Amino acid sequence: MLYLSVIIATYNRCQMLPRVFKSLLNQKGIDAFDFEILVVDNNSTDKTAQVVDSFLPQFKNKLRYILETQQGKAFAVNRAIKESRGEILIFTDDDVVAGEFWLNNIVECFKKYNCDGLGGRVLAEYPQNTPGWVKENADILTGPIVLYDYGEEIKPYAKPMYEFLGANFAFKKSIFEECGYFRTDIGPGKGTLGEDTELINRFLKAGKKLYYCGKAVLWHPAESSRMSLKYIGNWNVALGRYRFIADEQRKIDQNLIYWFGMPRYLILNLFRNLIRLILNIFNKRGFLLAWIDLSRNWGKATEIRKNYLKIS
Repeated sequence: MLYLSVIIATYNRCQMLPRVFKSLLNQKGIDAFDFEILVVDNNSTDKTAQVVDSFLPQFKNKLRYILETQQGKAFAVNRAIKESRGEILIFTDDDVVAGEFWLNNIVECFKKYNCDGLGGRVLAEYPQNTPGWVKENADILTGPIVLYDYGEEIKPYAKPMYEFLGANFAFKKSIFEECGYFRTDIGPGKGTLGEDTELINRFLKAGKKLYYCGKAVLWHPAESSRMSLKYIGNWNVALGRYRFIADEQRKIDQNLIYWFGMPRYLILNLFRNLIRLILNIFNKRGFLLAWIDLSRNWGKATEIRKNYLKIS
């Protein structure tokens, strides 16, 4: 019988865990496979362990608690990969609600298309007080708003689709053994983002067969605390830092002209972004796009400057 491992990394979110646990208890169409749930506690100081313990009887030995003391999400999920028993590893967040046939649809996609991995559909759950500009611009706010939606169909993954979200993707365990685990120098806990993106692009470069499965759907809360220009800016600064670390491998191009430890072209881009920001002060979407570009370029510029000063 096919065996799955559902992996949930968590940090100080004990109040949210019952959501995902209850949705996993309500899964349907699961007679053809078996599964375990691994909750990796990354040094929580709240009652995470007690909440997990309170659900143990309901899961009948399917639920396991793991404490990972090395801080950082990548360390937590890598620990779970090593301890998992499943042939297919399914990753999700600690605050989601999975659709009733979430696991069934993931398994069916692997069986029908013989894929190495897949990403599922993630829909946002908006609170009642969500500002209209957030919903209207959700397509450019993905990240602060956790959303991944290419419809209900199943299709091969291909650019220009965005990389799958870590809230809802699954891979054969064997490809981790072949291609490596999550990088631990990026992602939450390291001041950047992108540990999921980097992993998917690495699998693609290795020729792995990836699919988008719109039937494997879950809901992720859109948090009010993320609906501010400050949070959106900070998130995109972290994304800009990631792009230099991962995409350019921390390489400083000595052939460029540098001002104050930053490439001249990037400083000029920052000024252009700032001008766009001012010109779009009464255009919400234009302002947001300029703010996002400014934040990403600033993140990349600061990361380049840090590395430039190390070698100068």
